[in-house]
Amino acid sequence: MKTKIKKKKILIILFTVLFACSAIILFASCGDKPSSDSEINANKDNPSGEDILPNDGSVESTEAVALEPDLPEIKFNGYNFRVINTKPDAVTWLLTQITADEETADIFNDAVYKRNRVIEDRYDIEIVEIEANDPGDAKNKGQKSAKSGSDDYDLIFAYIGDSLNMAQAGLLYEVHSIPYLDFTKPWWDKDVINDLSFSNRLYGVAGDFCFAHYSAVMPMFFNKQLLFDFGLESPYQLVRDGKWTLDKFADMSKDASVDLNGDGKWDQDDQYGFMSLNFLVYPSFMLSAGEKFIDKDADDVPYFAAGSPRFVDVYEKIISILNSGDHRFFDADAAGNHRYQDTMFPGNQVLFWHELMNWSKILRDMESDFGILPTPKYDENQEIYYSRVFNATMMAIPVTVLDTEREGVILEALCAESYKTVKPVYYETMLKTKISRDEESGEMLDIIFANRIYDMGYLYWESNVLSPYTTMAKAGKSEVASYVEKNKDKAQAAIQKTIDALDSIY
Repeated sequence: MKTKIKKKKILIILFTVLFACSAIILFASCGDKPSSDSEINANKDNPSGEDILPNDGSVESTEAVALEPDLPEIKFNGYNFRVINTKPDAVTWLLTQITADEETADIFNDAVYKRNRVIEDRYDIEIVEIEANDPGDAKNKGQKSAKSGSDDYDLIFAYIGDSLNMAQAGLLYEVHSIPYLDFTKPWWDKDVINDLSFSNRLYGVAGDFCFAHYSAVMPMFFNKQLLFDFGLESPYQLVRDGKWTLDKFADMSKDASVDLNGDGKWDQDDQYGFMSLNFLVYPSFMLSAGEKFIDKDADDVPYFAAGSPRFVDVYEKIISILNSGDHRFFDADAAGNHRYQDTMFPGNQVLFWHELMNWSKILRDMESDFGILPTPKYDENQEIYYSRVFNATMMAIPVTVLDTEREGVILEALCAESYKTVKPVYYETMLKTKISRDEESGEMLDIIFANRIYDMGYLYWESNVLSPYTTMAKAGKSEVASYVEKNKDKAQAAIQKTIDALDSIY
């Protein structure tokens, strides 16, 4: 009898829950539907004060989930965890801050401060940052220390290409050999692991302990005032509809160039549809079109991939867009200086601006509103909007570290805690709220960060792969077949030399 009563009670509870859920779903479905997208020129009285398009919720925001690292409960008796890293703001295009001496009311600084105190208390350690003047200085000091066998650093933040060079000298651990580092967890950058490993090995890695790799992604900024002035369609909707392509970008850019002073010369005093740095934009547009200079086979072995029919088509289209007409301004003089962009885009002289994400910090005081987009894709048949990540510092572990278990525990804990507490501040608050001017830019950021791409050709073998391409592209030469023919054997030899060197050590 008691068993039957219990079964009846369970059935009643289940039906009650099901009824409640159905009511909630029905109620939600009966609510007001979102309004349709407004046109760019719908409100001529306030073009820069209103959102160009309302957020349709098609891309969900990234939020840290309740996920804990699989680590032992352990204390390290006051151990100094020593990290050599580029001092903050020394490299303008990267966010390199990993420590904070105190809380200052700056949201990112304070999140970093609290994260470090949590991990220091949990494991009885002290995080000690040794500041380098720049990433090259960090590499040089870390390399010198490892060569001499000195136990000076537990972690080196260096460019990934420098990490590979150090590994070929036998100075670094292969990251998969470090206990407790779980690269399946979301606090590790899987794009780095997928794009930059080869022969299933990796000697530098990016995780949420530092945000340099996020700050080096390359979006497209656009000026809303100029978009309105020229009556151009919403690029947000073009992205959503899969129509934000190189051809559409070119058409919109050409419409926005004006010889402001009427002197017949095109220079920094005029207005342009597009601005970037030429050594950035040519490879960036190739990668955003889905064409890699170096790809990998089924065994994770890299090979020179340039030269396919599609590669040729993409290259020729990029050359035709960027090397003709007066719609673009490449911000670099003969000496390589490139700082006109600091004033030209905020000063309403540029419609589209292609730069690293960290440069968005100069736009906080920009009077006109701006938006953020992914880089245009090749055509409407391409499904994904890829966004290139330029050179960023990543974590390398010197072979002078004797206790790799301690190393793994601390590093995994720092990245996991940062994923939960610092990344939301950086992504949801700094990028989406403090820097972005509208909800649509937040939607675009989700697309950008979900589809980042790292280029082995630049990061590992620039002199044999990317430099010849960039030189040819800047000159407007369309003979891509000659580039492939001249550089294929050199690139393949450089790749094999790297593999052989690593095989002899690891």
